[in-house]
Amino acid sequence: MLVVEASTDDVDLLIGRLTLLGAEGIEERDATTLARGGELGATLIASFPDDASAAGAYEALKDTYRVRRDELVGDAWRDAWKEHWRPTRITPKVVVVPSWLTYAPEPGDLVMQLDPGRAFGTGQHASTVLAARAIERELAKGTHSLLVDLGCGSGILSFVATMEGLPRAIACDIDAESIECALENAAHLGVADRIDLRVGGFDAVPETSSLVVANIEASVLVPFAREVAAHVAPGGSLILSGILVEQQGDVEKAYKALGFEPTRADIEGAWIAPEFRRP
Repeated sequence: MLVVEASTDDVDLLIGRLTLLGAEGIEERDATTLARGGELGATLIASFPDDASAAGAYEALKDTYRVRRDELVGDAWRDAWKEHWRPTRITPKVVVVPSWLTYAPEPGDLVMQLDPGRAFGTGQHASTVLAARAIERELAKGTHSLLVDLGCGSGILSFVATMEGLPRAIACDIDAESIECALENAAHLGVADRIDLRVGGFDAVPETSSLVVANIEASVLVPFAREVAAHVAPGGSLILSGILVEQQGDVEKAYKALGFEPTRADIEGAWIAPEFRRP
């Protein structure tokens, strides 16, 4: 396992490098997560299938980043992050609760008991919270019947929508393990019959909708803006997240060039979630 300290500006690039170097799982910690990042702003904890892969990644990164090797026996790394996850209110209505903990709900709470496995999306990260709150606001309009969730990770955003009464969601992710985890959680939450979960990229969802969310990264959302935009029906709303505040200009430029109108952009710490309307 490698522990890498970096600035928040370098996180997207570093996640990509760690993945190319063979990382099987990456946990991100920063000022918005319960387990805080280091003094540089962010900490990435990357697991590798064997010592040789970890050693190779260490050699590749040691001259550029503050990096160290930690040893966890067997599969202990898979569960180490659980000690930092606690019940989290991600919207005024929805509280995400780890499947291994209990929670006494308050009146009006929608309790989402979730086990993300190795999929991204536990409700701990600001990008997930921002997107979930935007979805809740959109649902309050009462004009949507379908959510298209691009890059769904654990499926948490589709769960928010369907638990709050949306009839249907279609979600996709390129990671088959994320979809497997999402299917298990959907069944546990009782919404499996309303969520169509698919393994694949943007082309796995040919459908369009009046409500589309993509909580990915600016490094994907900008170059693939046309592919993301194609899922939004005329007059529909698009919610983007996984974007650092300083990346807002590039993201807005890409989608305004396609005719989308910025409508809102909430900020949580270093992260921003721009919202758009398609005329």
